[in-house]
Order: sequence, then C-alpha cells, then structure tokens
Amino acid sequence: MENLSPESVRKAFRLYLDLIEKSKITKKENSESFEDFEDAEISFITGIFEEEAEIMILRSGDTLYYTPRTDNKFFGFTNEELRDKMGFSNNTELYISYIIILSIIIKFFNGENYNNKVRSMLKVEELEAYITEKMQSTQSNENEEEIDEALSFNFGKVSKLWLDLPTYDEKIKSLGQSKGTKISYIMRTIRFLKDQGLVNLDQDSEIYTTDKMDTLVISYYPESTRKKEILSFLERM
Repeated sequence: MENLSPESVRKAFRLYLDLIEKSKITKKENSESFEDFEDAEISFITGIFEEEAEIMILRSGDTLYYTPRTDNKFFGFTNEELRDKMGFSNNTELYISYIIILSIIIKFFNGENYNNKVRSMLKVEELEAYITEKMQSTQSNENEEEIDEALSFNFGKVSKLWLDLPTYDEKIKSLGQSKGTKISYIMRTIRFLKDQGLVNLDQDSEIYTTDKMDTLVISYYPESTRKKEILSFLERM
C-alpha cells in the first residue's frame, strides 16, 4: 500500500498506544479507535506495528486485545520477572506453573490447534489430579532424558518436585491460603492469570477462562510450535 496518509499513521499509532496501555479496546467504550481498526489503511499500518514490535492484535467480537509474540523480550516477561511476580525461588518452580497453565489449556480446549473450547468451568481439584497423573506418567517413562532433550524442558525435575509436594494442607480450610502444596502452586498460578485478565476464580475452587484467554489460545498457540509440542506430549501421556 503506497502513499499512506499522515492522519492514518497517527490514528494507527494512537490505537497501538491505547492497546498497550489498556490491554484491550472495546467498541462500546472506544468506538472511534475500534472503527479506525476496521479501516483498511489503518489496519495495514497496525499490521506493520505488530511485525516490528513482535506483538499480535487479536479481535473477538467487539473487543481488541494485544499479546506479545513468542520470545518477545520487551512486552513479554522474562523468567526472572515471572519468578518475582509469582513468588518462586527458581526456574523449576516456575516450570511447574508453566505445566499448570498448559494443563488448563488442555482441559478447556481441544482440536489440532486448540481452537475449540469444550467446557466452561474447571475445578481446582480436577486440575490438580490431572497434573499429578501426568507427572506420574513422566516419572515412569524410561525415555525421560530423551524427552527432556527433545522438548527442551526438564520434565524430570519438575515432576519430582510436584510429586514430592502434599496435595493440600488439611489444617487450611481455604484453598487460597494453602502454602507448600500442589494446590498452592495452582492458586499462585491462577492469581497471576487473573491479574493478566485471563481467568476468573469462583470461591477458590472453580476456574473460568475469560474472553481474552479464549481469544489468546485460539489465535496464539498455533503460532508457537514448541508449546504445541509440549501440549501434545502432555495429552498423550
């Protein structure tokens, strides 16, 4: 597209800044920016911004979201930043959180590209049981080292740490107050996802994905080959 107008560039950049600042734009709250996105010239310019900034602008109905692409070091989180945000002391603990997130995706979505949502709610206890089953299968696999090397993911250390944890503290009535347990790792991960606007948690027991999460998984995960490989591996175990 040649001879782009300065006004279209300004509108595209304003739209881009609004998304970065607010994480989403709705037609109801910001009809002007939303309509700008539907303009062919402005949409073309924002596509260039997406490529250069290594982000994706996702549309779901009357809402626009943005998300960093794989390995984006500026808008995404480093492992150190994630450890600080989630209160983990090392990467093995952080990788448990990755497994929890991937397991949530598996339980809510299916299909070749995880583009089909199959349920509306997931119990925390069901999620814990699912992860425990998968980690037990990992530890009993004779080809554990080969799998770790192929997927560039240390399932051995992660599964050992997970399986050595008690499921929950019987003295604690609220799952959200649990510490040093499988449930506490799940709750810490859920709180992070909730802060990112990706899930909601009802009564510390029922997990619901948000529209943003649904759009993110359906639009984003097909792009990431490595994440798809790990997701597929977990499902097959």
